Amino acid sequence: MKRVKERMEIDRHMKDMNNGLNDDEVSLRIQGGYQNKSNKKLEKSTGEIIFHNTFTFFNIILLSIALSFLIFIILLLSMGRGDVVDSHFGFSKFGFLIPAIMNTCVGTYQEISSRKTIRKLRIVTKAKSRVIRMGKEIELNSEDIVIDDLVILAPGEMATADLKVLSGMVYVDESMLTGEADYILKKEGDTILGGSSIMVGDAKAQVIEVGDETYSSKLALKVKSEASHSSELMKDIDKIMKVLTIFLGVVAIVIFVTLIIRVKFQGSDRAIWDNMELSLSNPVAWARIMITAGSYGVSIIPSGLVLTTSVTMMISIASLTKKQTLVQELYSLENLSRADTICLDKTGTLTDGTMILEDVKAYCHLEDVVYHVQNLLGTSENKNSTAMALFNKFGENKDCKIKEIIPFSSQYKYSGIVYENDDRLFLGAPEYLLSKEDSRISIVDRMAKQGKRVIALKLNDDLLCFFIIRDHIRESAKGTLNFFRENNVNVKVISGDNPVTVSKIASDCGISNSDKYISLEGVSLEDIDNYAEEYTVFGRVSPEQKEALVMALQKKNHKVAMTGDGVNDILALRRADSSISFANATEAAKSVSDVILLDNDFSHLKEVVGEGRRVINNVQKTAILFLMKSIAIILLAFFTIPLAKGQMWFTIESSYLLEATVIGTGGFFISISEGSREPFKGSFIRNINMKAILAGLLAAIAIVIPIVCYTIPTYFHKAPIIKAENIRTMITVLLTMAGYVVLLTLCLPFKGQQAFAFLITLVPGLILAFALPTSYIGGNSTGADMFISKEGSLYNSQFFHELFQPWNASVIQNFTSDFKNYIVLGLFFIIMFPVFGQLFKALDIYINNSYDKELTKEQIQMTRDNLFHRQKENG
Repeated sequence: MKRVKERMEIDRHMKDMNNGLNDDEVSLRIQGGYQNKSNKKLEKSTGEIIFHNTFTFFNIILLSIALSFLIFIILLLSMGRGDVVDSHFGFSKFGFLIPAIMNTCVGTYQEISSRKTIRKLRIVTKAKSRVIRMGKEIELNSEDIVIDDLVILAPGEMATADLKVLSGMVYVDESMLTGEADYILKKEGDTILGGSSIMVGDAKAQVIEVGDETYSSKLALKVKSEASHSSELMKDIDKIMKVLTIFLGVVAIVIFVTLIIRVKFQGSDRAIWDNMELSLSNPVAWARIMITAGSYGVSIIPSGLVLTTSVTMMISIASLTKKQTLVQELYSLENLSRADTICLDKTGTLTDGTMILEDVKAYCHLEDVVYHVQNLLGTSENKNSTAMALFNKFGENKDCKIKEIIPFSSQYKYSGIVYENDDRLFLGAPEYLLSKEDSRISIVDRMAKQGKRVIALKLNDDLLCFFIIRDHIRESAKGTLNFFRENNVNVKVISGDNPVTVSKIASDCGISNSDKYISLEGVSLEDIDNYAEEYTVFGRVSPEQKEALVMALQKKNHKVAMTGDGVNDILALRRADSSISFANATEAAKSVSDVILLDNDFSHLKEVVGEGRRVINNVQKTAILFLMKSIAIILLAFFTIPLAKGQMWFTIESSYLLEATVIGTGGFFISISEGSREPFKGSFIRNINMKAILAGLLAAIAIVIPIVCYTIPTYFHKAPIIKAENIRTMITVLLTMAGYVVLLTLCLPFKGQQAFAFLITLVPGLILAFALPTSYIGGNSTGADMFISKEGSLYNSQFFHELFQPWNASVIQNFTSDFKNYIVLGLFFIIMFPVFGQLFKALDIYINNSYDKELTKEQIQMTRDNLFHRQKENG
């Protein structure tokens, strides 16, 4: 985004005020930085998006490990030991970088796509102004206006900068700025804030502030300085990453120390070092130590967890976009689904901004009413929502001859016309058109309690009728609000309008406790804490009070969502845990919102909340699969310390089959399956930690079994149950089998998409196992030597033979030739599946029961607190 020049002092004297600025005066103001452009960015640049998605916490860890491998490779090559590089640092050693690269691409793509959509909306909604320069009227985009420009204002137009009225008189709608629904009279000398809509009248005005110095820009930039909404899910994943990083450091030290000691005192034992003798002066020894430590480090970090979560979120977001809902950032979906309180505005959310004529209380013949109201409407080119309600019922008469138009006055709350015979027709608020002694005026209070407005039509001193008008409630509002009620989401209505009227509308929409309403007019920000939880409907609320209400609810440990469409909403939108705006909202409101409803349909929030809950409930299951491997490797590092070669049996490649099938494929299909849309209980970490530890223990046992079946008999000079050449194969197969046991448990009940998620994991498993068995089953490194034969041709290479004749690979032949391997695998599955399934189910019941007990305690304490506050208020 191009930056605007900083302001400098200039001579703002105008040669001819009536004819506007000349070209030299315009150029001087542009050079001085007085153009109507912002000097601050409200969006990230492409470079910033790429940077933030590349240098994430877990990416830095994986890149550090890869960098350490590269440094060691360079050192070995500088020492002339390319043979060690070829035999120990194959391509497969860097396979762990694939999830990091993919996660960066996914996050970057989503943010850039959202930015592109917002820019399209910005072009569609870009406002223009009519400006007088050198005596000629021209139309300019808002950013081309400069300070002191002479602007022409007419109904239907918008003030694109802060203005001062020079001549004429207009009524403006400042609801986008202040939340106040009434029209405000602006006459000579008055200020019109940028973003105000011109409703009635004509005027000329001078631009007095542009760019970042306008009222709306200052408010938007104040919001920009606040921290953006954070993701609870990412916070929890970051905590997990940090804890695992500590374990990574500890395990790396343990591996280094253990292997250095082993090389120093047992370097001559060829049984440990694959028929080699090693010493600390031998580069091969350090290569083995580095690779072993790196293998454990990479396996501890669940790098694909963030990728799977991001991809799952992006798929859900893409689905929602097709339903006219734009989710601006990946984890915005999650934030909205966690909300237990949602704050709504009346206009645009509960109602669609239009009015309906419900009844006519006539005090004359109805034909007379129709005649006069048609004449009055025929004089108005730009009709507000009240006039449109009458127009839709009665139409208009543009042929009526009149002497004078009486413009609407916010002071007297009426408008009208004067006929040629001097009869005066008025349309407006009864309390201004009738005397206080008139008993008929009591209808105003009665209708207000029913959420309706009363408009009087008066000819001279005779009341012709009352028009009973009500806001049109969105057809989808009741269903959406009913969804929130059923899902235990409290609804608060925050409006700049009369709280009595808003209360009735809230009641008609089915909002619980809508009779608890209060006006915040004159209430200090400090006192709002006392009303936030007690009341449901808040009227006459200022922008600062909206923000204070959100903060007060957050202090009570509520997760707050907020809807808004105006500049007056952006403080609260930024402060809320999740913010929702509309396509027809102001640019400032859209820029700070997590979710934008592209067709302005409030009912889409049900789909967003449901999607968020489904994703998070599924991601909890997926996280167990990822953490299973991490916990298993941590346990393995300590289990195998006393075993002579225990730690070195495990390689990076040993877990690739598990990651590609169970964790990668299975985890992904579980995460996108149609899971539970119920509100999730407790925290993400608490829900998965004990289950992940149980799964990790199972995986660790699976890895240790073949090592123990070889090491212990060998120690007692007996024939090993599992041969040495089959140990890494058995580790890979048993570890993958343990993963399938966990996956099958997570897929229960085994039907529909859950069954598909399990069965589909068998496909990549079979493909990878037979496509390249040396790496994916044998757990051995894949390097350049796999692709080059002694003759120098690919056809005769090991890779080519394994790809087309996998059954002839030595790994598979060694494994299938020993029947004892099948016995070990069969016993493992028969014993572990039912045991793990029962323990997993018991953990699930325990976690749910403990959460319900805590929830009950919280509810009891909340009830006590409420009673205490009420008793305190009542003295």
